[in-house]
Amino acid sequence: MKIAISGKGGVGKTTIAGTLCRTLGRSGREVLAIDGDPNPNLAVVLGIEGNPAPPPLSGKLLERYEGEDGKTRVRLEDPVEEVFRTHGIAAPDNVTLLLLGKPEHAGTGCMCSSHAVVREVVHAAVAETNRITVLDMEASLEHMKRGTAKYVDVLYVVVEPYYRSLEAAARIQELARELEIERVAVIANKVRGDEDREAIEQFCAKRGLDLRVLIPYDETLAEAEREGRSIVELNGASVAVQRIAELGKEILASAA
Repeated sequence: MKIAISGKGGVGKTTIAGTLCRTLGRSGREVLAIDGDPNPNLAVVLGIEGNPAPPPLSGKLLERYEGEDGKTRVRLEDPVEEVFRTHGIAAPDNVTLLLLGKPEHAGTGCMCSSHAVVREVVHAAVAETNRITVLDMEASLEHMKRGTAKYVDVLYVVVEPYYRSLEAAARIQELARELEIERVAVIANKVRGDEDREAIEQFCAKRGLDLRVLIPYDETLAEAEREGRSIVELNGASVAVQRIAELGKEILASAA
């Protein structure tokens, strides 16, 4: 099962992605967490201490080849398990983290090759291993343009009960259809009451968005972000963790 988590900046997608990885890993399944943001924060949410600095995923991991149609394509040069061994960071609860890496300097151009590596790792991860893959996307539409999430089975778009966040979800769904991603679903975060819930439900119904999860506003989540800690370790019984864990159970059932 290959999962991507997307959404506008500030909606809590990284917290949800990391917490989902931890809850999935506690089932006994191995989980691959990929931080696809050039400004990486997933390690903190996963509960990895210190400041890990593994070799970032770069274009050097790719090789070009000619397809049957004569077009030039790219693929991983080494088996994906070798990529995990040389670039992965061990996290709690059976999770391995891979980082896209940060821009080395300003004005050095795009990170297209790094995004291509992430795309090919996602492509190979389940075909060659039994790991569940969770990809935490960059907080913009660029990753859709680059096709980083092309090979995922499901794309979850995290929204807040605000118009701009919901509109971003609608745009992401349109681009996901162009990439032929089979399933796109919405995770509504920071829902404070019936008014927020109704606004999200009405928007999703109007725009044909599949609303899968409602996470009530949880101060524990905000506290974890302020302290730079994993919400699972701060308060594993919080309502946000419980709702994300329920989603994890659904994912495991569909992957069985």
